[in-house]
Amino acid sequence: MNIILISLDTLSAKHVGCYGYWRETTPNIDKFAQNAVLFENCFSPGIPTQPCYTTTFSGRVPLDHGIVAHGGTADIKQGVVMLQEILSENGYHTACVSALPNMKPWFRKGWKEELPPAKIESQYPQMVTAEQINGTAIPWLRDRKKSDKFFLFLHYWDVHTPYFAPMEYRNRFYSGNPGNPDLTSFLPFESQPFAEWWLKPSESDRVFAGWIKRLAQEAGVEKITDAEYIVAQYDAELVYLDEHIGILLNVINELGLDENTFIMFMSDHGEEMYEHGIFFDHHGLYDANIHTPLIAKLPDTSNANRITHHVRHEDIFSTILDVADVDIPDGIEGKSLLPFIKGDIPNKWRDDMLLTEENSWMSKWALRKNGFKLIKARAKDWHNFPPRELYHLSSDPKEMNNLVEAESKIADEMDKELESLISEGLKRYGRSIDPLVEQGLSPMGQRAWEWIKKSKYW
Repeated sequence: MNIILISLDTLSAKHVGCYGYWRETTPNIDKFAQNAVLFENCFSPGIPTQPCYTTTFSGRVPLDHGIVAHGGTADIKQGVVMLQEILSENGYHTACVSALPNMKPWFRKGWKEELPPAKIESQYPQMVTAEQINGTAIPWLRDRKKSDKFFLFLHYWDVHTPYFAPMEYRNRFYSGNPGNPDLTSFLPFESQPFAEWWLKPSESDRVFAGWIKRLAQEAGVEKITDAEYIVAQYDAELVYLDEHIGILLNVINELGLDENTFIMFMSDHGEEMYEHGIFFDHHGLYDANIHTPLIAKLPDTSNANRITHHVRHEDIFSTILDVADVDIPDGIEGKSLLPFIKGDIPNKWRDDMLLTEENSWMSKWALRKNGFKLIKARAKDWHNFPPRELYHLSSDPKEMNNLVEAESKIADEMDKELESLISEGLKRYGRSIDPLVEQGLSPMGQRAWEWIKKSKYW
């Protein structure tokens, strides 16, 4: 059976129609989900990009493989074998259309083909469009012979910052004046250090620097005052992406590949809009960032279902090997989701407990369990968030009401359990020091700190 893994980078589950979003952002993905298995509760054990994809392609959690930051200097744990390596050794033609192989050496292992636009020069991967990805992927699919057995990884970046949807999409979800002085939801961003980066153009960073300023200019206003305009641009990018996903799926059906291909949609992490004062970025261990879509479909569409059991990114590794009828290596944390996908709901499954981390812009662990989430810092962050945060997720899904003092007993119990899980994991994986502490904040985060301390806002 062929396998296509499609990642929609930076897509938060809460913005997807089939996950309950109020805007019609994803009609093609929603249509696919109607005949597929949708996992309602997929969470990432480590964000953002590099920790999550390392988990996805290794089946191991960050505490095991050791990659806890994006742009960090740590190498992956010795002996870790990547998904594409195993599939290549078992007769699959492995190919990717992704910038990941250019980021870290372990993402390069096992691919028989690395296809453009992964190697587009002088262009940031975040600016590669869905049309460019399809422009490579669709001809490649058309060239496949019926006898080929392939694993194809497609990596779309459109909803990652900066949000520059084609101009004809810009007002899809917004009417009015985004620079209206009476609408002030975006103005708090001006008092944040990143304002100097995102509002002012710079030749040293021609993509991210000044991107908000460019949005304002293209909207015909001096400056954007309404944060909802930028939310609407994220959603407009998603509409554009979804249209090209529809084109891809139509080609797959036209070629008859739907009859012998397993297709899975995922995302590495989501995106904060501005709920916590984190403006349009993916740091903070809130559900907007760690809750991601996961949708899978076997050629037989009779087992369409919505699964409420909690799953994680490490499960993608084991699921794909199971689909390929390849043995899952020993020591892998991920569990195969194939029984769910076939309609055989397991009698026993893991509980809803999740241990997750970030160490790029902030250095934090979180424990999500029994309807609560505890977030605990290993170091101070430049947002000046409290060292511990506790949220009751069903009554406070946006995680705005910190209960760490009001529910101090629960906070202390979860704190103790979080530290115990880390300690037990260190022993299990042959480590002695918490990697967040051992590695420290990523160089990217450290440079931001130095810049922040010199800025007028510190």
